[in-house]
Amino acid sequence: MVRIFRGGVLDERFEGSVVVIGPRPTTMTGLVRGDLFVRDNSVCDVTGMVSGNLLAERTGKAILHGLVTKAAKSAGGDLEIYGLVQGDVINEGGRLFVDKGAVVRGKVVGQTHTGAIPPPEKPAAPAPPAAAPPAAPVPAPKPPASPEP
Repeated sequence: MVRIFRGGVLDERFEGSVVVIGPRPTTMTGLVRGDLFVRDNSVCDVTGMVSGNLLAERTGKAILHGLVTKAAKSAGGDLEIYGLVQGDVINEGGRLFVDKGAVVRGKVVGQTHTGAIPPPEKPAAPAPPAAAPPAAPVPAPKPPASPEP
């Protein structure tokens, strides 16, 4: 069974996988007996327990303060580990930070950041064209001087 969650507080016990999608942040304080997938510009703060894998996919961001019993993986997304991971922590094309107070019982594989991961920069929207200042009036051309006799 798979449940799609679109933000808010996930504070229940759920059997099966959970997919977090959407722009609203999610706080997971319950128990997921399966895998937890975070994707599509979503942010999930996991303070509960995932008895499976935690995956930060594509543009998702997972922040683990709780427990993951298997692997925690960044597959294109952002992953910050502050809690306990009983398996491996893997970075495959995303961004990964493992806090010095975190406990990882497996291996940390891939490149890691030295500090918390900042949110991705929004592409700068092009500035609207500035209104041109009013043009200075152009003086009318002077008639040619008439030759004197």
